[in-house]
Amino acid sequence: MSTADTTKYKKGDEVYVFYSMSKRCQRHRKYVAVLDPRHGTFRPRMGMSEGWVPARVAADQEAPAKVCVEYRWPHFYTMRGQLADPPGLGTEDWSESYPTTHVMPAGGPGLALVPPGSQPELVVLAFRWGGRNEIVAPEQWGETGSSVSDLFLDSFVDMAVVPQLGTSYEVWTVYVEDSTDLVKLADTVHLIFGEHHPARRAKRTVGMFFLYPTGFEENCVPNHETGEDHGAAMVDQKSLFRLMKSCERAGIPTRFPHPSSFYHQLTSKNWTHLMSVVPHLRVPPTVALPRMLIERSCKDAAEKGLASLRALKRHQAELRGEPPGGEITKGVAKLSYSWEALDVKFWEGQAGLEEALHNLTQFIEISQEYTGQPHDCESIIVQEYCEHDLELRQYVVNGVIESQIFTKFCSIKENREFGDFKQFFSKSDAAKAWVGSDHAALDDGERQCRELTNHWLAWAQAQLCEMPPAIRFDYFVGRSKAARGKAVVWTLEICELGFSMLGESKLPAKVFQAMLESCLELGGAQTGVARAGQPSEKAKECSQADSATDEDPETSKTGAEGPATSNGAPDAAVPNRSRKKRR
Repeated sequence: MSTADTTKYKKGDEVYVFYSMSKRCQRHRKYVAVLDPRHGTFRPRMGMSEGWVPARVAADQEAPAKVCVEYRWPHFYTMRGQLADPPGLGTEDWSESYPTTHVMPAGGPGLALVPPGSQPELVVLAFRWGGRNEIVAPEQWGETGSSVSDLFLDSFVDMAVVPQLGTSYEVWTVYVEDSTDLVKLADTVHLIFGEHHPARRAKRTVGMFFLYPTGFEENCVPNHETGEDHGAAMVDQKSLFRLMKSCERAGIPTRFPHPSSFYHQLTSKNWTHLMSVVPHLRVPPTVALPRMLIERSCKDAAEKGLASLRALKRHQAELRGEPPGGEITKGVAKLSYSWEALDVKFWEGQAGLEEALHNLTQFIEISQEYTGQPHDCESIIVQEYCEHDLELRQYVVNGVIESQIFTKFCSIKENREFGDFKQFFSKSDAAKAWVGSDHAALDDGERQCRELTNHWLAWAQAQLCEMPPAIRFDYFVGRSKAARGKAVVWTLEICELGFSMLGESKLPAKVFQAMLESCLELGGAQTGVARAGQPSEKAKECSQADSATDEDPETSKTGAEGPATSNGAPDAAVPNRSRKKRR
């Protein structure tokens, strides 16, 4: 949709211009073009943030590549309900210069928000944060921002959508402040975004959800104390998944992060205990300890949880044809729907587990004050702690390992959380620092992790009937006590699309391209098969690289999630200090 180079625009010509909320008008206000002023006044507010909008040429075109226009559409609103001065109020119309490639003749009289008869290749319905506490992306997310930020969506559009589709796409933004917005949308999405809505005229219309589901009550102290932005984009998990399912029932597929059922499995972390009896997936002994038992007695619940964990460990050994393992003396307890490596507690012995259960369900110290734990998790996930030398992260795009990073949390802090994070891109440096230069053991661990990634990709396809565009698998790797040169590996975490890439400069473009292929159903992620057994050339380069980074997120904010943590979440809080928001 672009005009020919020979077109010469005159003052007063009716045109359409390709508008982008983050790049046009007053950028700090970020206006969306709404179909009706009530869509910008009342919550949940929604409108088109990128696409063709009506305008009028403000002056005869002089520069061959530029056209000065003023907007004709009268309804531009911000996420807060503030509006741009509409035409006819006596104020000066806002004019801007557009490149000719982003201007086209209107083609007839009348005023419509979208060009009549147009059919973009792709429309993205972007459900994103509209609360007053604006998102602050920690530095370790890099230049593409965190997965809930405007920068992340803008990066996806600029790096993948525009190079392939040009201006044949639209983004319609729906702003969400809390669960009331989610419930309204869930109950009416089939009416709002039915076949009559302009967003549905595209060849492909997809939903993307840039929000964090949480089990905590909205606006509670634990959420408010999370990060510099006070828990921005954290919303009630029940309401969010209800909305996602409503969109999918209306024929709008979820293309970020994942379809609702799979995303629920990952964020709830239910896969950890559900798959712990599948021997080849190498999940540490994990049980779901019912909340009802904990609320009655933390002591009795700890006793039952530990007994169940021991029984499961024996069963795992039987399934693998191995001798019974040793006694379980250490572990972690953690919450579902918990982000940024928070709400993960290391414990030792039954008394330690009892204390961890109390902290996660009753009250806990945050910023030198005790506060209750207002979450609705029906169980606490209890897992044996796996002794290990390091963690290996494998980044998979369209079924291929594109990169891997070696990381480790080197200490357990006073508040029983994990800290002192380090990372290496070089396998040789990681071997020297953490496995006593036993390169053969690390090679063996890497091989086993590739096999595990194949198994997990097959599992993911069973949930989705297609390959996820991108996903990250984290593993514990430790030297075997039985023989030098051999490793023992365990599955640590499955991180959903939107994971932190820890400064891998070439990875975002590959991930975003895979996301676009998924949106357009072009193959790749749609028809891929598990083939992660051999890493890509990029992953091989990373494995052999001589360069390394060695930073502590406590000071540098180069973060990553710790052992048995929540979804892709890095370093957690320190005692007597606000909860740090990192992924």
